Amino acid sequence: MAVHDGGERGIERHGSTDRDLAVSRFTIREENGSHRATRFTGEDADDGMSGKTLPVEKAEVMDSSAADADIDAEAAVRIVDGIGYFGAIEFSTLTAKDVLTTEFTSLQGAYDYYNEYDRIKGISVRRSKVGHRTKQGAEGEIIWQIFVCSREGERDGKHMQREDRKMDPQPITRCGCEARIKVHVDDAIRRWFVEQLCDNHNHPMLDARFKGLSRSHRAVKEGDLHQINSMRKSGLRVPTIFRAFANQSGGFETVGFEIKDIYNAIEKQRRKYSLAVGKRLENLFWCDGTSCYDYSVFGDVLGFDATYGHNKYKCPLVIFSGVDHHIRTVVFGCAILSNESEGSYVWLLWSFLEAMKGKQSKSAITDGDLTIKSAVSTVFPGAHHRLCS
Repeated sequence: MAVHDGGERGIERHGSTDRDLAVSRFTIREENGSHRATRFTGEDADDGMSGKTLPVEKAEVMDSSAADADIDAEAAVRIVDGIGYFGAIEFSTLTAKDVLTTEFTSLQGAYDYYNEYDRIKGISVRRSKVGHRTKQGAEGEIIWQIFVCSREGERDGKHMQREDRKMDPQPITRCGCEARIKVHVDDAIRRWFVEQLCDNHNHPMLDARFKGLSRSHRAVKEGDLHQINSMRKSGLRVPTIFRAFANQSGGFETVGFEIKDIYNAIEKQRRKYSLAVGKRLENLFWCDGTSCYDYSVFGDVLGFDATYGHNKYKCPLVIFSGVDHHIRTVVFGCAILSNESEGSYVWLLWSFLEAMKGKQSKSAITDGDLTIKSAVSTVFPGAHHRLCS
């Protein structure tokens, strides 16, 4: 039986055990031919995982002669600094011990690592419980998070017997899988370490050719998005574009995303938003394909009207509008702002200009607000600015 003492590693590095988790111990032992891992913590965690026996891969066979040997924990730690480091890792040969001795420079890096670790096996993952700091001055800061198998948990029974259902229910995908990983931040060195790991899945894995179609592994990459935009400019429709990607990659299952992901990526380009402190939504701009086309044809004169207090959120509502060849009003876009500051209007006009592929209006008509006037002169320096009556 080999013992890894995570608490002692903390003592060697920091000279104290003032971690939030105090002293912990990781033990691997063999029971009836299977290998099980148990992590004991000096303080009870609030996620229901502490002090439980967690099954891991049978690959965790360890030499019992190492039980009495001193382990240089610091030397055994692998530090992962984002996706760019993954090329140096052979994920197909990783064991549970390798994962437990890995540390990350960011929470996103920890998620990407576990996602790739499970992708090789044919498993999708998702984010689960989060622990926040309660200390004054740092409220809301994440200090631990759990990532689980996408088939963790079970569907709520109240959704199974609904009498008002108008459509067939979605297939049941959750089967109570217990596989998960918990990462915790080390305040002293600002790195994330693996606190707990359960690697036991109770369901079959995806076939290798379908790995890229699971939710956490599907993504429209930046290069693919540029190619999609180029094809759309040539007049190709999304289904045709998706078939072209399938021909390039050798099949629909090897593309790496689905046709609905293309639609979502296109729609995401149409939405612009900014976040305030605490990741609260601050400003939101929206337009669609019809709006962009109308602006390309009728956008020489731009009406920029901001009304305040006419919606339930009491926020400025901005409408970009113009007139078509039938003297009818056409809408080029709309936005909701958190305030009427010059900075908000500058952000909005730059977002509008980006969505309209950089086309400048020859004339802008606004009300007499000085902040709007200043923003228009900043973003549309060549436009004639007129005030509406």
